[in-house]
Amino acid sequence: MSRISTTLGLFNLVLLALFVVSVAGLANGVGSGGGFTQLTGLLSLGMMAFALILATRPRWMEPGIGGLDKMYRLHKWLGIGALFAALVHWLIRGGHYRHGALGWAGGADTLFPALAGPARGLAEPLLVVMIVMVAVALARLVPYCFFRRCHVAMAGLFVVFAFHSLVLMRPALWPTPFGWATLALSVAGTVAAIDLIVRHFRGAPGSEARVVGTRYFPELKALEIELEVGADWKGHRAGQFAFVTTDAKEGAHPFTLATAWNPATRRVGFIAKELGDYTAGLRRVFRDGACARIEGPYGRFTFDDGKPRQIWIGAGIGITPFVAKLRERAGNPSGPAVDLFHAMRSVSEDALARLRADADAAGVHLHVRISARDGRLDARQIMDAVPDWKAASVWFCGPADFGDSLRKDLVAAGLSPANFHQELFEMR
Repeated sequence: MSRISTTLGLFNLVLLALFVVSVAGLANGVGSGGGFTQLTGLLSLGMMAFALILATRPRWMEPGIGGLDKMYRLHKWLGIGALFAALVHWLIRGGHYRHGALGWAGGADTLFPALAGPARGLAEPLLVVMIVMVAVALARLVPYCFFRRCHVAMAGLFVVFAFHSLVLMRPALWPTPFGWATLALSVAGTVAAIDLIVRHFRGAPGSEARVVGTRYFPELKALEIELEVGADWKGHRAGQFAFVTTDAKEGAHPFTLATAWNPATRRVGFIAKELGDYTAGLRRVFRDGACARIEGPYGRFTFDDGKPRQIWIGAGIGITPFVAKLRERAGNPSGPAVDLFHAMRSVSEDALARLRADADAAGVHLHVRISARDGRLDARQIMDAVPDWKAASVWFCGPADFGDSLRKDLVAAGLSPANFHQELFEMR
């Protein structure tokens, strides 16, 4: 979480600095209330624009933030922060508009007086719509398809809020860093919004793919799917994930890749568990011969930290990135010494036999923990099984609360926080 909070904090500090520098250079200032109105407006606009840019999945940002999973978590907090700043802006700006504290009561103190009325009038009701949409985005019980449509609608809302910000900005602020930032954020956010809307109606970019094989594990309610991809798929690394689209109306869904890349066969696979409204119909959607589009790869959960000893922990369907890495090491078990812990509630003997075979071929020591039989896996069990755990890096994929608990206990016992890597595979 450190990169996420650091990026969020630095971004807002930069906007605050631009505001302070700009206001300091104005001969008459803006007044305390008016200045706070301008500041909260810039913060809200900036966080909305940044969130939209992240939603377009720019790969060049992944190294700095730590992967697309971290970018989506940052996107979530930017949305919450933008809403909070917008609410504060709305609460304080009403009185200043009505009393003319900023000279805007008649739309005179703006470069676009004819547009001042519509710019103010549109923003207030759409703020209510934004509140509802953010609530929908945070509600896990809302079906993914509805969540996706609301997100696209929020992209459209940004264009209106950018219009509001540009029209009602004081003329004295236009030639300042504040004005330049407002214009740049408005343009960048609008371009991102248009891109997201176009993707929604025309479909996501990516490589053409075809389902060439499936295998269902009824005890786990999980389906292993193999796709044959087109020539424009450039390959992937073990631990990465991709977005797969089978229906443009449903949109793209993220799946961790469960295979090592072999350009000779051009096959990619993933394992999906029946968890929600979309995944419940996986066997119907991914039938043999079905067409799909695959976009990616994304993610930085790639095991390349240079440590001679690693501990892998896959909980439930979180075993998938480790399966890919096992298969990549198969027959050539070079690299760090590895202990893999697989914690699960239910067991499929078929799936477990395949996992053991993959681990043997990769030279990885496998520890299986079935909660009904062995209890919940905890940090003490890991430390007891791997005596030199303090010298290792830990790679975790699974439920977020489980990972947070293990991180807390291992760090408290002496593990460096920088050596605990956790995949935040939650896209909403």
